[in-house]
Amino acid sequence: MARLLSFVKRLLAAALLTGLAAGRTFAAFEDLGVGARGPGIGNAFVAIADDVYALHYNPAGLGTMNRPEFTASYTQHFVGLSDNSNLSTSFAGYAHPLAEGRLGTIATGWNSFSLNRSQYREDSLYVSYGKRWFENLEVGQFFAGTSIKLLRSSFGSFAEASNATDGIVNLGQSDPLLSGGSGHSAIDLDIGFLFRFFKHYAVGLQVMHLNQPNMAFDGSDSDTLPMEIKAGFNYRSLISNLVAQLETKKAPDGRRDNTFTIGTERWFPRVFVGDFGIRGAMSIGSRGYKQISTGLSFRTRRVTIDYAFGLPIASVRATAGSHRMALLFRFGRKTDDEETREMLLEAMGRLKLFARAQTERFRTKGLSSSQKAAYEEYLAQSRRARKSALFHTGFEFYSQALTIVPPDLTSVKTFSRYNLVAQTFPKIKDYKSDPVQAAMYAGLTAYIEGRDLEAIERISLAAGLAPNNRRISLFLSQLEDSTGLNRVRKLESAPRSLITFRLLTQADSALEERRYKKAITLSLKVLHEEENNARAWQILGTSYFALKDFKSSLRAWNRAFKLEKSPLVRDAIRGYMRSIRLRLKKQKTRPRNVRPLPKKPVLSNEAIETIFNEGVDYYASGELEKARAAFKSILDSRPKHTEAGKALRRVEEELR
Repeated sequence: MARLLSFVKRLLAAALLTGLAAGRTFAAFEDLGVGARGPGIGNAFVAIADDVYALHYNPAGLGTMNRPEFTASYTQHFVGLSDNSNLSTSFAGYAHPLAEGRLGTIATGWNSFSLNRSQYREDSLYVSYGKRWFENLEVGQFFAGTSIKLLRSSFGSFAEASNATDGIVNLGQSDPLLSGGSGHSAIDLDIGFLFRFFKHYAVGLQVMHLNQPNMAFDGSDSDTLPMEIKAGFNYRSLISNLVAQLETKKAPDGRRDNTFTIGTERWFPRVFVGDFGIRGAMSIGSRGYKQISTGLSFRTRRVTIDYAFGLPIASVRATAGSHRMALLFRFGRKTDDEETREMLLEAMGRLKLFARAQTERFRTKGLSSSQKAAYEEYLAQSRRARKSALFHTGFEFYSQALTIVPPDLTSVKTFSRYNLVAQTFPKIKDYKSDPVQAAMYAGLTAYIEGRDLEAIERISLAAGLAPNNRRISLFLSQLEDSTGLNRVRKLESAPRSLITFRLLTQADSALEERRYKKAITLSLKVLHEEENNARAWQILGTSYFALKDFKSSLRAWNRAFKLEKSPLVRDAIRGYMRSIRLRLKKQKTRPRNVRPLPKKPVLSNEAIETIFNEGVDYYASGELEKARAAFKSILDSRPKHTEAGKALRRVEEELR
């Protein structure tokens, strides 16, 4: 009976064996991926899993969603096989967040793999659920989910049904398997976990075929699906993902099949046009398995179109690879309240860089949206690296930013200083705990940012605390030559300001990593030592706001406002306080609807893009009246312009 069952498998193996990998043996319900975004990155999607495809790749990722999504895709596997076999996959799925994701997300899907349409089929019906758990977890966000699947394999009619074969010759009698039932069904179970931490990192784990269902056509046989474990890591930013994934399962010969994949995804945003995406991956595995994958995407607010291409290396010669197309639709939207809160929280977190951002706003005028997005991303990466004392990494990102925007005198000076620091002190490890390294970190950061007196004082302190450190002493001499300032000869061995600085650095890091309760605790310690520390009050205001303690946030921002000297920063804080007061008022009364505006002469697309960008710039700089006028002029021309309407509502709420 086992030989008869193997006939059906050979139908598919004839086409798939060479395609999956050299020397690999076919198993039922082989994981070939779904859609086109995941396959374009080598199916290394376990640690990304942020859309409807999560129901297949990692059901925990469904918990990250807050908008319904529907997708449909089609795949043609290994086009051009010599025996003209037609291997294809069709997939459709829908995910629906409950209470905008607060209660999790339910999803359903259907996946169908076939050989020549009806000769052999594998169908999977999914019912999935994912949700965020442990809401008060400070170090990150934890998601868990599960997929329950109904699996069914079936085959069509063959001549061998009435003339059985033993694998060598025909026997002239009917085949008891092929002339009997032509299908088998079983229940399958997948589970998944996803943990996002420190804002830019994520790890994911998926266990497929947890119950190892038996898919044998004959009840007396055994053909269980092996349990498959996938673990992935993702470094993510607003416009990119960098992933690594390891998969392992038991092979048909009893050994382990292991696959390792690295991949990357990059988006290029363009205002009013949509986002263009590109991705690629390389996979290697047991018994000579190698494959390259690549993909392209175009997405708007409502629709995404994906394409993916995969090609095994050195195993298939007569094929044009696998081709996938997918279409994804998004419905609904984030509430205006949540979008406004997220935008305001982001602005609060960047307040320390506010004055510098005003200068950058003028430097990026004339750039395309994609160039501006790339430039700002490089600068953000540079700042994050510098904040973590990774000066060499930060310098590399800063250098890449200057390849997009021609440098001015200020950026050339910063480049020169950054280069000196990166070459001398590529990174500092224990700046949060060691006094010498804390002083060096403060001094090097101040030097890069042009605060020469502070740089001399801090590095003089480091030299005094470590008199035998020749590298610090040499750098201090170079600092004296470049700034024209003299080192400070007499300093306390452990001044209170250094303790305060260390605590403030830790509070800043906690805020960056969204550990808001920890940021509050550290800021209060700073204020116990130094009551008029403006930055500590800013961190308190931001952290209380993130925790929705608006009264405490308002009190903290009020203190920060009184201590702040920069007019630009004071204007920004004034805007934050207006928004917080509005939120306190909303707890008692409902907001008024915005009255629709009358139609006016039509503006061109280019004019609308220019006006919208100007409005965003005005908003970021606190010039709310000018921002309102810009967005209103767009709506005068196009009353149904969604983005301008949402932006206008945000601005008008802050002006009330």
